[in-house]
Amino acid sequence: MYRLRKIFSFVVVIFAAVVSVDISPEAKEMLLSRGGGKKDVWIANVFYSCRQGNAFAMVRSGLPEEGGEYDVVDVGELLVHVPKNMTFENDVPKIVVFPRRTGNRDTGVSNVVD
Repeated sequence: MYRLRKIFSFVVVIFAAVVSVDISPEAKEMLLSRGGGKKDVWIANVFYSCRQGNAFAMVRSGLPEEGGEYDVVDVGELLVHVPKNMTFENDVPKIVVFPRRTGNRDTGVSNVVD
């Protein structure tokens, strides 16, 4: 019985889909204004550092440009395409606005796990 439960847990983890995205109101507003009326945004496998040195996975407007599989999460005004090969603390991507080293502000995911 224990072995069966362990196998089932492993299968659930493999096929788990991201069903929720935590997005700050400021990030949602920035993505909507950049999108030019388009609802789709995607989490890119491109990382930038903020002034404090923290790395953020970039969030881009439009449909994903990279190949790969994505979960699509509806967060109201936006559809967020989340790469299936990325993992996040607490299994929920957190999209925020952060200050880049250049002084500009951008949107990114703060809790990607290496």
